[in-house]
Amino acid sequence: MSGSEDATLEASPAEVGQTAEPSRLESMPLVRRVEGLLISADKPLGEGRLANWLGLSGKGREAQVREAIEELNAFYAEHDRAFRIDRLAGGWQLLTHPEISPLLDHVHHEKKRRELSPAQLETLSIVAWRQPVLRAEIDELRGVASQDHLRLLTEHRLVQIVGQAEVPGRPNLYGTSREFLRVFGLGSLDDLPLVDGFDRSAEAQAASEPPESESPKDDAGAEAIIPESLDDSTQA
Repeated sequence: MSGSEDATLEASPAEVGQTAEPSRLESMPLVRRVEGLLISADKPLGEGRLANWLGLSGKGREAQVREAIEELNAFYAEHDRAFRIDRLAGGWQLLTHPEISPLLDHVHHEKKRRELSPAQLETLSIVAWRQPVLRAEIDELRGVASQDHLRLLTEHRLVQIVGQAEVPGRPNLYGTSREFLRVFGLGSLDDLPLVDGFDRSAEAQAASEPPESESPKDDAGAEAIIPESLDDSTQA
């Protein structure tokens, strides 16, 4: 065994930990640090949060993050990599290209993809395009009760209560969540296709990009697919 190997084996835990000194990390190229954060993240990360973690300061710190992401995507495209960094739910996330999905299904076969029932999808569509919207308005548009579908969509964090209407009884107003944007691969509600008769309000625009200070509890257990436990049995 060589002397260098002996030194490695005999190194103490404290000496091993010194290989990750802050000074060495700070000297690492920004693009490499950005890539490391995004590879390890299981949810979209906003530019402000990335800048904070990277120790960037000044007015142009978020622009530095965007430039690093652009440089990484250019490198991925040049080398025909299977992934890229996409804008998603108000942040950035490393995602594989859609054409790779059949291969990933083999790897993640235990996470069976479930589709929303037609009634649930119809309810979710109305919320997405008409938000903030009352349950009574959803029922009127569908012609049937939507309470059970709203409950399921809320439980799976695709829909959330965004306020109360200024009418007697102050009924709840419903809108889509950040998880809705993430699951359907949308950067914001602006990415929804335009539909005649469905004009999004200023409140809906504001709700499309929740503040980056959103608590970790809201993001806990997020999955990029419709949860397998989604119940399709309560169709109207």
